[in-house]
This record gives sequence, structure tokens and C-alpha cells, in this order.
Amino acid sequence: MKKTILFITSVLAISCSTKKEINTADMVVYNANITTLNENKPNIEALAVKDGIILATGTSKEMLKLKNDSTQIIDAQGRRIIPGLIDSHSHFLRSGLTYTRELRWDGVPTLKEGLEMIRKAAEITPEGEWVRVIGGWTPWQFKEQRLPTPQELTEASPNRPVYMQYFYSAGIVNKKGLEVLGITKDTPDPFEGRFERDAQGNPTGLMLAEPHPGIFYGKIAALPGATKAIEENSTIHMFRELARYGLTGVIDAGGGGFNYPQEYNTAEQLAADGKLPIRTSFYLFAQKPKRELQDFDAWSSANKAGKNTDPHKEHGFELDGAGEYILWEAADYENFRWERPELPDTMGKNLEPILKLLIERRWPFKIHSTYNESIQKILDVIEKVAKEKPLNGLRWSIEHGETITPETVDRIAALGGGLALQDRMVFLGDDFIERYGAEAGKYSPPLRYIYNKGIPVGMGTDGTRGGSFNPFVSLHYMITGKTASGRKIYDKDNVLTREEALRVHTIGSAWFSQEEDVKGRLKKGQYADFVILSEDYMTIPEDDITTIESVLTVVDGKPVYGAEEFTKLAPKAPELQPSWSPLTLFGSYYKKK
Repeated sequence: MKKTILFITSVLAISCSTKKEINTADMVVYNANITTLNENKPNIEALAVKDGIILATGTSKEMLKLKNDSTQIIDAQGRRIIPGLIDSHSHFLRSGLTYTRELRWDGVPTLKEGLEMIRKAAEITPEGEWVRVIGGWTPWQFKEQRLPTPQELTEASPNRPVYMQYFYSAGIVNKKGLEVLGITKDTPDPFEGRFERDAQGNPTGLMLAEPHPGIFYGKIAALPGATKAIEENSTIHMFRELARYGLTGVIDAGGGGFNYPQEYNTAEQLAADGKLPIRTSFYLFAQKPKRELQDFDAWSSANKAGKNTDPHKEHGFELDGAGEYILWEAADYENFRWERPELPDTMGKNLEPILKLLIERRWPFKIHSTYNESIQKILDVIEKVAKEKPLNGLRWSIEHGETITPETVDRIAALGGGLALQDRMVFLGDDFIERYGAEAGKYSPPLRYIYNKGIPVGMGTDGTRGGSFNPFVSLHYMITGKTASGRKIYDKDNVLTREEALRVHTIGSAWFSQEEDVKGRLKKGQYADFVILSEDYMTIPEDDITTIESVLTVVDGKPVYGAEEFTKLAPKAPELQPSWSPLTLFGSYYKKK
């Protein structure tokens, strides 16, 4: 009898101990102002984390009851906490390979300062290397509101080649750059592109897409590569910088010249080693016109969509489908300095077999399309194919859609698709207004209609050869409707509230990686992906939103970036490589002195 009582007592003790263990947090964050985006508990002051998942939310007193001697306790000191931001359309895997060898003009207010940055960068750039300024800027952000001239680049850097690119509209090289690239009077203009020439026919250094961006692809490809060690270091710093700006998840849309699987190996190995700090979903971009069907057949045969190769966290490094180019003929260009391109008549018959293949293999897909006219033609094909091969809930989306109309939004909704928007009008909106007029810009795109429709909608940056990687620029854009020049292109009826914009950049974007049920909100059972902000996003003046950064970014319940009083909580970044990186001089984003 005594043995039986002892056994029962032991079982009860183990049971109570196990229950206590289950309800004990690994981390408690308290004394915070937390926006949860959970309708049932929209604002809280504390949360608890267990095994990378949110264990509970509530008051500081309630959450501190869940601690034990090994619990990490973080006093947020009254700061605003938001769910981790998610970029639904980016090219960060490609950017990561070159990030530490590039000079960033993101946020630079004057061309004069930008040119001085080039001069200083050229002084530390070794022979054989280039000064590169590729994406993240627009001439409209400058007080001077113009592009630099090739002559100005030559004056700033007479001995080192310079390559600059403004989205996919214009590229500029200095005299040394022309020499290294071998562009001469005899160099022919490429397809739908043009080298500006002087009166004697000599190229000046200005390269223009009219409208095809192919003129830039070969020039970027000709820039010198780096060692594997430098590319690994560069990718680590790129993704750490994304965490610094509050991103805990990104969806990568591939890119021209970024081949699978070879160019993905660096990031994949980092993920396997636990060195890729934020969750990454990626799609495969068709590299060669007229080979798209063969490539997607091979890729989808060898890989099941949803394959995660990060052993450290769920959805850590995951191949999720096809896009954003699944057929080169179906792509238009966001070059508003040139007239709208027409998709060729052969587009439809060539797109059909690719769509059928992806539907059969259950591979989600995303399609790049800027103009409403292009989207309508693409939807004609999707509607036709879906009658023969029903989508049956397969995720798919139109990416960009600056001139999409409400009627076209309705067609996407009827097919169960989503719309991944970006803040490209921040950088290109003034070009758009100059060509099409202010009236045409008021609803390009119709943000309010899209949001109210309830269609899946996400926000991204298209960084980094396009826009800046900074998601607070995207949030500011959705809230204010302003371009980089300060021009307000949208009326009050076509902007979102701060909370609505935040929803689009979190829960909304999570739909595009099939994670909307596990992240984007801060509530029990969701991933513990959240950010403590440097300033209060909900109350800071609108035009200061772009200055916000993270002071603590947590992914999977672990700090991955820390600043100010939270610096010691996160892993220290490795030393920048190469040693001459322009980031050592200026960082990645302009800060007022």
C-alpha cells in the first residue's frame, strides 16, 4: 500500500512539474506598448515566449508569473512593439552577394552629398574594383532633382570606374567605366536601349532603357565578382541590416542573372549553419527566354514547393514556387520615362503550357506586371487555363500592378489570387506624373479599393536594384501617398491608416508565403517574430516614420539584432568584408549629421 501511495505521489509530482515546465517562458518582454494586430487583444503590455512560439500575452504582472530562473527577461522601457515586418517582394538573396561592395544612396538628400560620397568611396576602392551605386535611390529625392552627369562622376572618381543605376530606367558610368567596359563610338545600341552620344558619336556614359532593361544586365554582369568568403560575409550583413529595419521575413522574387541553384548556395549554406537571421521564402525566376517551360519542368520535378532547408526554424529558407518571371514575353517594364510596352501576340500561347505545368505540380506562382493592360492579357490566359485545370486554392499573385484598375482587381479576386504591391511610386511616381499627369496618378494603384476589397495584398520594397530595402519607406508611402520628392500623389481617399498599412506589411505579406496563420500577429500560438522600435510608429509625425529603426528584432524567439540598451542581447556582427567596403564610411542608409 505504501509503495502504491509513493508511486501515485511521484506521478503527481512529475505531472505538476511537467505542467509547470510547459507554462514556463523562455523569454518575457514586459513594460511595453504592443500592437498585436489580434482583434481580440489589439493592445497589450507584455508577452511570453516558449520554444520560438508566443506562449501568452497580457499585462506585465501576468507574464512575469511565467518566468523561472532561466527565463530571459526584457524590459522594453515603454517602447512600441510591432509584429515583425514581412517584405512580400524583394531580391535580397541576389543583393546579398554584392551588398558590402556597394555604395548606398538610400535617403541621401542632395546630389552634391551623393557625389562627395562617390569621391570618398573611390579613395578607398582598390585598383580593379568599381564604385557601385545600384538601386535604392531616385533623382527626385535630391534637392537638385536630376541625375548626375557622366562628367560629374568622372570628376568625383577619375581613377576608379563608377557604375550607377536608377531603377531600370537609366545607368551612368564615368570615363574610366567606359574604358573598362569597352564601350566606344563603334559599340552598337542594344535592343530597345540607347547609349547617349555627343556630337561626334562618342558615348557620354549615360545608358537609357527604351524601355527594355537589357542594356544594364550585361554591364552588371561584367562587374568583378568576389570570393565565397566575401559573399557569405556580405549576405550576413545584408540580412542583419534587414533585421535592423524591422524585417523578420522576406519573400524573394529571384532576378535576372541569378541562377538556381548555384547562386542560391551561399544563402542556403548560411541558413543550414544558423547564420541567416530572418525567415526567407524564395521563388525561381526564369533566366532564359524560350527555355522557361523546360526550366520549370526540371525545377518542379526535382523540388516540391514548400521545401525548407533551414534546420533551425520553420519556413527558414524555403523554396515556395515560380516567379516573378515565369515567361519573359509576359513581362512589361516599370520605366515610366518611356511609353508603355505592348505584350507580344504570342504571349498567350506560350504562357498556357507553363501555367498548366505549375498547376499540375502544385507550384505557387507570381507574375511581374506593371500596367493594367498587361495584367488584363495575363488574366485572360489564367482564366482560360483555370477552366481546364482548376487552381483549387493554389497560391498565385500579380506583382507590382501600379496602374491596375478596380475591375481588374475584381478579376484577380474571383480567381483566388493575390496582389503584391511595392513602394515603387515613391521612386518613380514623379516620372509617372510627368508622363501621364497628376490625375492619372491619384489611383495608381488604387490602394484603398484594394484594401477594402479584402483581396490578399502584401507590401514589399523591390529592393535593392529597384527601391530601398527600408520597409518604413513603404509604410510611409501607404500612409501619406508621397513620393521621394515630397509630392503628394494620392488624395485622402487613397491612403491607409497606420494600422492598416502595418497589416498589409505583416499579415498581408505572410499570405504570399502561406504563413498567414502562423505569423503577422502577436498572439498565443504564433511565431515569436517581433520588433521593439526606436520610435513609436503609431504616434510619431507621419514624415518621420522613415527614420524608425529596430532596437531589438526577435525571430523564432531569439534576438537577431540589437541596438542601444539592447545591443548585448543579440549576436555581434562579423567584421565587414572586404575591408574597403563603402559601408565602413557611410553605412547603408543616410543619416543626418
